[in-house]
Amino acid sequence: MEAAERRAGRAPAGDDIDLILRHVSRKLPHAVARALVDCEGPVEPLEWVDTQVTSRQRRLDRALLVKAAEGKRLLHVEWARAMTRDVSWRMFEYNTLTALALGSETRARRGTKPEEGPPRIESVLVLLSGRDEPWPEEGVYRTSPEDRPFSGVSFRVEPVYQRTVAELVRRATEQGSPFWLIFAPLTKDVDADKLAHVMENLRAQSSPEEFEELCAAMAVLAETNRRVKGLKDVVVSAGSGRLVVQNWIFREGRKEGRKEGRKQGRLEGRLETLAHQFERRLGRPLTMSERQTLETRLAKLGAGRVGDVVLDRSPEELVRWLAPRAEG
Repeated sequence: MEAAERRAGRAPAGDDIDLILRHVSRKLPHAVARALVDCEGPVEPLEWVDTQVTSRQRRLDRALLVKAAEGKRLLHVEWARAMTRDVSWRMFEYNTLTALALGSETRARRGTKPEEGPPRIESVLVLLSGRDEPWPEEGVYRTSPEDRPFSGVSFRVEPVYQRTVAELVRRATEQGSPFWLIFAPLTKDVDADKLAHVMENLRAQSSPEEFEELCAAMAVLAETNRRVKGLKDVVVSAGSGRLVVQNWIFREGRKEGRKEGRKQGRLEGRLETLAHQFERRLGRPLTMSERQTLETRLAKLGAGRVGDVVLDRSPEELVRWLAPRAEG
């Protein structure tokens, strides 16, 4: 039934959900870090780690480097519609590949920072649906025999669909992170009135830009709730017209809409790639205004010309090129 609904354009595919959650995570790293890093004290996001495991040809782009009181750590997040057989293996594989890539990069830098070791990795699995029986707080993928000490990877399990609306609102308030609220459409006791109240909380806890990004993710997740009808309408009515127009995930089943959605999706992918290239050349993350300038230039000039800029100009020239109202 679910596959048939996706083919008919009425339900978002798993890839769509993964893409929208990765997109909103990259847009709002502070909210993600405050919500999902399990430690005492303040947490400061530093950068998304885009690294390549050469031997596997795998790009690792789901790890957020954060600074906490205990030191730097990598936050690795996976989203899953259900706890299938391969989820634990996927958590283990990504954690291990990330550790290998970080180890290689650390050894390459050892001449300049010999005392610096690779950051530790904190893995979190966010479950969006599944069984009614409560999940353990930690999942594991074991590589050692059962009669030997544990070896492998453990990860925290966050089954957001088993939470109540009140639980997510409390977490968002206590942790200062509206990111938890995007999962409200999946909670076990959600209804239209409670979700409308969540939208009021979300607006109060976030900036207008954050609100639109989080609304977009909420609307996609609301479509997956088959128990309660009309949740997406509650989310969309709370946002502005930009919610549907700007986000490529929203497809109403028309041929023109699907075509425009694919075009916008490709633009998002090119923007992330070019932003990463600029950040590597500059040796730091892009500021919000610089990222907005890059997005505007990409739409106007195209990926080819912007790619030439990042390759041909010096870091100092790139800073000027990314400045608001700078001439290209």
